[in-house]
Amino acid sequence: MVKFAVGLLFSAAVLWAGAAHAENFKLSGNKHWLAVASTKNLDEAIGIARVLGGEGARVVSSQSGYFGVILGPYVTDSVEELKKKNDNLNQLPADALLSNGARYIETVWKPAATANVLSDYEKDKPVQLSSGDLSVTVKLEKSGEDQFNTVASGGQPGSPPFSFTVGSDGEYTDIGSGAALIKLDPKSTVPQLFFTRFTGGAHCCTNTWVASKMETASGWALKDLGKLDGGGYWFEDVDGDGAQELLSADNAFLYAFDSYAGSFAPIHIAKFKDGSLQDVSEDASLRSRLVQDLAGMEYQANVNADLWKSNGFLVAWVASKIRLGDGADAWPTVMENYDKSAEFGPQECTSGQKIDDCPAENLKTIPFPKALASFLKENGYGPLPSEAEQELK
Repeated sequence: MVKFAVGLLFSAAVLWAGAAHAENFKLSGNKHWLAVASTKNLDEAIGIARVLGGEGARVVSSQSGYFGVILGPYVTDSVEELKKKNDNLNQLPADALLSNGARYIETVWKPAATANVLSDYEKDKPVQLSSGDLSVTVKLEKSGEDQFNTVASGGQPGSPPFSFTVGSDGEYTDIGSGAALIKLDPKSTVPQLFFTRFTGGAHCCTNTWVASKMETASGWALKDLGKLDGGGYWFEDVDGDGAQELLSADNAFLYAFDSYAGSFAPIHIAKFKDGSLQDVSEDASLRSRLVQDLAGMEYQANVNADLWKSNGFLVAWVASKIRLGDGADAWPTVMENYDKSAEFGPQECTSGQKIDDCPAENLKTIPFPKALASFLKENGYGPLPSEAEQELK
């Protein structure tokens, strides 16, 4: 899950750290760990820690058999004192507590130490990348008044060089662009060139391209992955095959049932293979990542109970539950809690015209249950619960 209003899950890519050896977590005096959550489900713990990744959260095993999500350590004598001293800790679960760490055994997960893997390139500031004998240059090249192309070129000794030019329509800014050599295709012998351009604007958009060496062809090919809100894709090796998956928020959920600030979106997972992007969000081998995403969403609702009355939250939550096979249990919760007074949502034109051409007096908001069922089906979240299917008849 990603909530755009606070950007909780865009802090950095995260990695499974694995259990290396027992650690000494025990603290003394007024030094304490802040225990945010405790669960026997490791994926749930990781999902919560992902939400708090920007605060240095980690997941630890404990003598009780539970996994703890902890922050710190801090010098403090109470949770209330800690909240007063740290504005970023104002919202905590009611059962958050301080611990001296005596019962913690070892760290089993923590955020990756690396920052953004993309190197910025700007006008008069190209970026040069290399991996093995592959060398690449990505730069901005002026194409008109206040307009710049991205030119990506490179090659390997003994092979034909490549060069691609994109972004010549003046739609993009001359800042906010990045590039990196990243292994995306597990079968490829060389990494792929991943580069972006930013359109500017409060909520939009990052366009992404991937250049890859085609093993069955004589040279390199460029794939336009299109535009995504905000920072676009981030990277995680979700299945541990040595290649990075491309993760994003499902942009279909933005503005669908709430404002941008109130919108939540389930996670989307894709693989880049054989020169194309493939949706693998529902692959059984990646299910644990979806569980983590849902756990992060539910943690936020645990901290802020008002989210259970927010249509923007409920839509993403029920979509995530359906994707994990729990839609039948989740649908009644949504029907009981959704904001029936909300006017934000899909509309229809009573005069039969397209929405963009419809006179304001003929626009009618579709009832939430029907609109939600239709939206989920159109965007591939299924099979729908029987109660949801009834809304479509």
